[in-house]
Amino acid sequence: MNHQDRRGLPFKGEGAPKHWALMKWAYVLISLPILGMYRVEAMNEDNIPDGPCILAGNHVSYMDAAVLWSMMPKGPLHFVAKEELYKSKFLAWALDNLGVLPVSRGTADRTMISRCKALLQAGDRVAIFPEGTRGRERENLDELGQAQNGAAFLAQHAKVPIIPVGIEGTEKIIPKGAKFPRFPKVVVNFGHPISADDFEGSRREKLDALTQETMKEIVALRDTARVEIEKRKGRA
Repeated sequence: MNHQDRRGLPFKGEGAPKHWALMKWAYVLISLPILGMYRVEAMNEDNIPDGPCILAGNHVSYMDAAVLWSMMPKGPLHFVAKEELYKSKFLAWALDNLGVLPVSRGTADRTMISRCKALLQAGDRVAIFPEGTRGRERENLDELGQAQNGAAFLAQHAKVPIIPVGIEGTEKIIPKGAKFPRFPKVVVNFGHPISADDFEGSRREKLDALTQETMKEIVALRDTARVEIEKRKGRA
């Protein structure tokens, strides 16, 4: 079944966003409270190009996606999410209509790749968490070493840059053992675009180098965001 995106461009495959109006209203109703409650601050937002790109960030909380989606001023941001979330009919309907794309983890999900490529070619942006799942707060690149090559593969295949993103503060929203959510400040730091063409070697070597460089930048960007939050505390 074929669908069309908001500009009338064809988008093939089931799971395409069906109601752009719903997505727009959800953006207004969800993003404003999130940005306000967590005093979300963007750093280096000018690094996000006007054209298509892949945003790749660290992932320690479900709120990572909510915060990143809420602060995108340049149009829809489509997330890749694990297909297990689609077991609930209501959640599957909501994710479908918010432009989220399911991925079968641990496999070469060609359907997901095809859908993401179509969105990127239409000029939209796609967000992927290279670690593949939420995890404890990792402190350095070695602990982030299990990152998947999916973001790099898609960037290489669709010929678009990766924008590394460091997110800090979301891990404190619902810390382990907490019964109720908290309202810490959240900072999102956007890095400079990285492309597979920035590296030499075979296609596989470029893929691995792009993944490693992306993760290295994510760590550095997150650390800078952390410092910025500490500065804010010192001024309070």
